[in-house]
Amino acid sequence: MLPSRSKYGTPTVSILFSATGVIFLSWMSFEEIIEFLNFLYAVGMLLEFAAFITLRLNKPNLHRPYRVPLPTFWAAILCLPPALLLILVMCLASLRTFFVSGAVILLGFILYPILVQAKNKNWILFVENKDVELLVSSPFASVEEELSLVQSDS
Repeated sequence: MLPSRSKYGTPTVSILFSATGVIFLSWMSFEEIIEFLNFLYAVGMLLEFAAFITLRLNKPNLHRPYRVPLPTFWAAILCLPPALLLILVMCLASLRTFFVSGAVILLGFILYPILVQAKNKNWILFVENKDVELLVSSPFASVEEELSLVQSDS
């Protein structure tokens, strides 16, 4: 099992996955990378709009930190212009972007159950929110300890 964090507090598994993504993008041109990322961003935003409307319909009494002060119909109408613009951006994408984005989305659907299984079997340590707050409050604690050791040796 990989250590969940390096001695400096960085998440090692996340860095490995991020580096894999960068290597995957290295065979694409800069324009293709921008197109690919815009396409995936558009898909994500459309999913957010769909979740926004679905939650308003299915769970109207759910606590929300922010509330759009409109009835659901008008909230859906409010989402329509940006959704149409996102669809236009997606329609302007190349065929290669459609296939690469489709493959990445499919990979996400495949990897999600594996990630849930890894969490349930404790194959990878998942950090709780309270642990993240501790890391954020003192991200260089081990570095500070090393510095104090170096200074005490001299």
